Amino acid sequence: MPYYYFQHEKLWPPIIWAAAFMIVNGIRVVAIALERRPAVLSDREEKLHRIAFCSIDKREFLKLASFAKWVDYLSEEVVLEAGNPISEAIVVVAGDLEAVLNGNVIMALRAGQLIGDVSAYSGMASPTDVVARGPVTLVKWDLRRMREFTESRPELRANLLRMVSVDLAIKLLEITTAGRGLIPEEVGQE
Repeated sequence: MPYYYFQHEKLWPPIIWAAAFMIVNGIRVVAIALERRPAVLSDREEKLHRIAFCSIDKREFLKLASFAKWVDYLSEEVVLEAGNPISEAIVVVAGDLEAVLNGNVIMALRAGQLIGDVSAYSGMASPTDVVARGPVTLVKWDLRRMREFTESRPELRANLLRMVSVDLAIKLLEITTAGRGLIPEEVGQE
């Protein structure tokens, strides 16, 4: 820029273009520096990331966690009622819940598991009651907002769908092994 400025006749077009390029490059340098700084999670976000979202980059998880609702339930409170549509993605952070159908406990739900995963994503109603069996902490996301958020993030959407698939497979394994009187560790030995 000084070269163009100190000519016999000041060359303003190259000076303006050089200044514009400097501004654009400066903005990109700042953006890259901000992207590369470490993601800092709160204690409860760190726990949620560790138990349920460890396959997702912490920076993406922070964006996802920014519109989550943290909800606490007391013992014997009904989290989901059978027949009601599920409009939220729900993850158990702490505590124990049970899926109850016609008064019979079908499955225990623990930290890190999803609640109503297939029903929620397919728009179906909850087939069971989900009841807290002690103090429980859940994290909920509005499904419509989550779909909008993941629409432009195909890698995140693929990770979330993989998590739902793994969670469903684990639940099916627990149900089938419980029905046959086996514990999951014994299934491979059968």
